[in-house]
Formats: sequence, C-alpha cells, structure tokens
Amino acid sequence: MFHRSVDYKEENLYLWQQQTSTAIPLEDIEYVVYKADVDYLQELLNGKEVLSKPENTFAKWIANQQRTDIIDLLILAKKNEQIISQMNDPWYYQVEDSEHYQVLADIVVKCRTYITGPLLGRYALQMTRALCAQREYQECVRYWNSVEIRIPDCAVKKMAELKVASALYKTGQHEEALEIYAKYGDVASIRAINGGKIDNELEYVYGHDSNSPYIEGEIQKWLIYYGGEWIGDAIKRDNYCSVDKFNEVLKVAHRAVREGKSKKMAMWYYTLASLYDIKGEPNKAKIYLNQGTRYKKDSFLKDSYRVLGMWLDAQTTTYDEAYEHKLFVDLKWLVGKIKREVPSNLLEQFQDNKGEEYYAKYNYRNGYHERANSFYWNDAMRRILLRKVCPRMHEVGKYTREVQLANLAENLLVQTNDYSNEMFLIMDRLPYKATRNYFARIYHPIDDFDVFLNSWGKTEKYYWYDIIATKCLRERRYNKALVYLRQIPLSFQKGMNVYEYMTKDPFSYDMQTFMDDSLIAPNCKLHFAQKMAGYEKTMKRDRDANKRAASKIQYALGLRNSVHRCWFLTRYSSNWDNKGAMYNLPDIAYPEDSTLYRHDTYMKLSDKFIDDAIQTYKDKELAANELRKFLRYKQLLDSYRGTETAQNIIQHCDKWRDYVSSKSN
Repeated sequence: MFHRSVDYKEENLYLWQQQTSTAIPLEDIEYVVYKADVDYLQELLNGKEVLSKPENTFAKWIANQQRTDIIDLLILAKKNEQIISQMNDPWYYQVEDSEHYQVLADIVVKCRTYITGPLLGRYALQMTRALCAQREYQECVRYWNSVEIRIPDCAVKKMAELKVASALYKTGQHEEALEIYAKYGDVASIRAINGGKIDNELEYVYGHDSNSPYIEGEIQKWLIYYGGEWIGDAIKRDNYCSVDKFNEVLKVAHRAVREGKSKKMAMWYYTLASLYDIKGEPNKAKIYLNQGTRYKKDSFLKDSYRVLGMWLDAQTTTYDEAYEHKLFVDLKWLVGKIKREVPSNLLEQFQDNKGEEYYAKYNYRNGYHERANSFYWNDAMRRILLRKVCPRMHEVGKYTREVQLANLAENLLVQTNDYSNEMFLIMDRLPYKATRNYFARIYHPIDDFDVFLNSWGKTEKYYWYDIIATKCLRERRYNKALVYLRQIPLSFQKGMNVYEYMTKDPFSYDMQTFMDDSLIAPNCKLHFAQKMAGYEKTMKRDRDANKRAASKIQYALGLRNSVHRCWFLTRYSSNWDNKGAMYNLPDIAYPEDSTLYRHDTYMKLSDKFIDDAIQTYKDKELAANELRKFLRYKQLLDSYRGTETAQNIIQHCDKWRDYVSSKSN
C-alpha cells in the first residue's frame, strides 16, 4: 500500500511562526531553519547577516528581539544533523573515540543543561537524535521519560517521540515502539519491525490507534488512486492485480463503522460510500453516505458529502423535473465554490504576454485543461456533468440540456473558441436540428435553469453560427447553411485554426493537383454552400439535360471532397479521433443521422451521382470527357469509343490501343 513518509517540516514551520511572530512569512523561517548553514547563523549571531540580508524578516526579528538562544539552538541542530548525516553514510567507519563522537558528546551536554525554557522541546529533540547516534538507546528512553510530560503536544514532540520509538525497538521493547509508529502512521518503520509481514497496514494502524492522523491521509490517497478510471473499471470486473488491496481498505472501513470508536465516523462512512461507488454499486454507496450525514464534519468533508451526493444522484435518480431542480440548486452552490477557489488572474496565466487572440487560439495547447482540473471543485463538477449527467441526459433525449451542462463544465473558468473539448465532442455528435434547438434556448430560455447555464457557458453568436452551418454542410442542408454563413464576419473565420487550410478547391477532380489558392479562403464555406445549393437546384429542375448532368458532376465532386480532401468544410479537425477530451466519454447510441464523419457514405453517394450524370448527358462528347477526368477509361472506351476524347486516348496510349484491338477481335 501507499504510505506517507513521516515529515513534519510544514507543521514545524508553523510552530516556529507561532512561537515567534505570525507576521513572519513561512518562507523566511524555512530559509533560516532549514536552508541556512552554520556560517550564516554565526554571522547572524554576530549581528552581521541582518545588515547584508535585511529582507529575511525572521532573521531580523531574532536580531531585534535579541533571541540569541534561538541562534544557539539552530547552530547546535545544524551541527547535530551534519554529524549524523556523515555517520549514516554507508562508507563511514564507526570508531567510538572519533571526532564525530566527541561532537555528539558536546551536543548531549548542552542539551542536558537546558532544563526549562521555551525551547525545551527542541533541545529534547536534538538530545534524542544525538543519543541514538551514539547508540545510547537506554539513556535516550530514560531521558525522554523524564522530560516528556513537560513538552506540549506539537510537531517537535512528534518528531522526538518517533526517534524514541527507534530507541525502544533497539532495546527490545517492540510493542511500545509499534504503538508510537502506529500512532503517527510510520508504516515504513512498522514494516521494518515486523519483517514486512503485515497483511493489512491500514488495519494494523487502525487497531493500534483508531484516530491516528495517518489514517485520513492514507484513505484519501487510496480513494484518489482507485478513483482512476481504468483502475475503477478493473475493480468492477474483479480482474485487477490490486483488487485485494482495495478489499483491505474496504475491510477496515467496515470495521471502523461497525465499532464506532473513531472520532471521525463521517470520514469512514464517506470512505465506504466512495468504495462502493468505485465497485459499481452506487445505490449501496448512497445508503452509506446518507448514514454518515448524522456525524460531525469539518467544512471540507461537509462539502465533499454534498459533491459525492451529486455524483451518486447522477447515477441513481430518475431524470425528471425534481432531479433537474435539485441539480440546479446543487450547481449554483458548486459554481459559487469554484469561483471562490479560482484565482482572479487565471486568464493572464494563459495569455503568455501575447494577448487575447493568442490566448483564444493556443490556451488548450498550453495546458488549460490541466490547470482547470487542478482546482478540486471544478474538477469534481466536470466529472459529475461530463461523465454521468450528460450521458444520461442524452439517453432520455434531453439534448439541449446535455449541451448546456457540458458548456458549463468546459467554459466556466475561461471561455475560448475551442473545437476539441468535451463540450464540443458531445455537441458534435448531435444532428443539426438538436444543435439548432440548443442555440434557440440561448436567446429564448424557457426557465431559470436555462438562464443560469447560459450565463456561465459559451454563447457567442458567431461561434455557434459556424458550428450550426458546418453541421448543415455535413448533412447537405446547403440552403440552411447559407442563412448562418452570411452572418459570420471574415474576421471571425480568420481566427479559426482551420482557416489556414481553406485554400483547396472543393470542386477539383482526383487527377488534379490541389494547389493553394488564397482567393478561395475568404468565405470558403459560404462559397461552397452557395455553389452546392445552386448545383442542387440545377440538377433537379433545369430542362437542359447536359446542364443537369454537369451540375450533378460538380455536386458529386463537392460532396466527396467535403468529407475528404476539403474536410474543413464539414468538421474542425483532419484527425478521426478527438484528442482534446480529458474524460473518456461513455459510448452512446447516437441517432443515425448524427454520424460525425460521413466519408464512406458520401463517397458512395458521389459515385452514384457521377453514374447518373453520365447517363443523363445527351452530348456524348461531354460524357466522355467527364469519364476521362475521372480516369474511367474502360467505361469510356466501351461506351463512347466513337467520341473524339476516346480516339485521342487510343492514339496516345498503347495500353488502351491494345485494349480496343482485343475487344474488336
């Protein structure tokens, strides 16, 4: 199992701040206590260092308060640490009358003379360290028993007691040592004493001290670990190599709830609820969570209960008006917490001194997702909505609410023109009509929930106009696409990542080279929609058969190129897989008309239009010329051998000349 290394550095810094002045920054205390060397401290003792480094407020405070006793202690501690570090070197050869032992002996004398005062605990810590380094384990235990009662509970006492535990072990008092190690959750030491024969370390610590501060941190680490998507799925299938460890944590949680002797019962019920949710039993998880509501909680655990409740509700509750109302209330509360958690300068962190345009274009590449998910409550909201609520909204046909919630999850912190995140991926799976209906609710909300979601989501008109128009192009709704494309300014199009690709002629034949043409780029989608709408009209209504056939040919070219070489007309990435999603979206049976990429279907349909066009031509020369452009030489020579186009091919190509000769014989 994971286990924390027992480190009280941060707690010790706060203790120094408490013992001196709360106005002193922790980083200044850290420098003097942990980073400064003996020479620095000696100069400080002589009154020199404060003048050379006046910015260190801790050093300045010591000098102003004339607390030379603190400097004396720190110098002694530095020397003690230095000597012990050298003696712990694997190449150190221990000799009892060496210089190292003499320095330790001097330290022991100085510590022993400090009988009372504000630094007694700190001198006791140095005393236990020095005695253990001298292998005077019995004396270490005896000394500690004489001073322990006079030292208040604090980080220094914890560190000293852990050192005494090692002395107890060395003197054969294993159970006493284990009590201390269990109390502070020093699992590494527990393992060493027991030769690694502890089956369930968490249970062992709980059995010795049900309120050990180690337990809470250890449980939190395991919940984070098992909360990982692939691990959680493996546990549900009972085929993961660490499922036995999962069951060990579950066993301890059940024991704690059954015995009820812990002072943090709410934590244990929360643990059980989380574990059963990971196992894929949300209803059982909800029972334990509800049972834990009657116990006392700190503010963080209280909020965690509510968030876990939202997660479980999303899996177990019927998606009706009552659930939507509860979700509305919960989201208002959660959004408030997120906005208080996020720094006000979050936008500037992604601008990189290049301004809003750079930010809007590149922030996702520069780590926005990772930064957004580093905020605990925002990550919780995103997981609830994107992993659970949105898929279920889709299942019950509430497509508008699905996109609204995904929009909130993606754009609450910062809004960008992104075409790769979860909201876009969810929306892009929906057909034009569903997207149009969502857009209508932006400007015509039907309830307070709509108003709330619109206020935090991305609702920029041109962003949605382009998306809807692109869906229309994908679904061959060219006239409808024109309604939106005509309103999108060129300045918006130029800000899109796909703009740089919009230089390919969508009505080019396969045999033609796709040369860059900068004249095509401005309003590329608009021009394409106009031409396709015109071809569609001509091939259906024009009385001239040759014109109908020519329009079908151009329509077929536009259709196949829009999902192939000119993919930018019907989607926002040339990749088939969307790599922008942080959370793997569940598989959903989407309507057939919402197929994201229609490549195969439209390629076949394009071939059909071409075949129909060839049959429609009254002018055989025109038909033959089109067959030549499509490289259909066999069909051309079989059906239109008498045309000038066919004769030209026979005259200049030995292969097809031989083919015609073989057919004649």
